[in-house]
Amino acid sequence: MILVFGLFIYMGDVMQREVTYFHDINRCKYFADRIMSQPSPNKEGRIIAVCKLKNVKKDQTIYN
Repeated sequence: MILVFGLFIYMGDVMQREVTYFHDINRCKYFADRIMSQPSPNKEGRIIAVCKLKNVKKDQTIYN
């Protein structure tokens, strides 16, 4: 197992299935900020992107 930062995206109260993993928190936060600056595709809820620590298997795709 390896400790990484996961980019979790929520549309309203619903978490999207796809989670992207990064070694560097600054890279994760860059994408979170870019995602949250986009207009919401629906009127019911806004897009929220957060970076959280997560343990994943070493064979998982992890971006720098």
